[in-house]
Amino acid sequence: MGSLTINGDPTSPYYEARLIGYNASKAALNMLTVQLAAELKDTPILVNSVAPGYVQTDLTGGNGFMTPQEGARLPVQYALLGEGAVSGSFVEPAGIVPW
Repeated sequence: MGSLTINGDPTSPYYEARLIGYNASKAALNMLTVQLAAELKDTPILVNSVAPGYVQTDLTGGNGFMTPQEGARLPVQYALLGEGAVSGSFVEPAGIVPW
């Protein structure tokens, strides 16, 4: 929901999702990711935005394609990346998401 590329593509399933405040906050988080990754590039600190997917939570009314336990996999994976790993990316379970 934070990808300008995906939200601007009329063929995207998210194109009609007009959750303006939600989408804008996700896009702002992505900018913060890029800025922090650049600011911290000479340190061992990595900064990435991780979108776990559509998870069955209270926010989604219990709807979703995965359980909270399944949705936690990707954030935990990125939290445990070692030094020298990717930084400044926007990722989801299928891979890197275009900004």
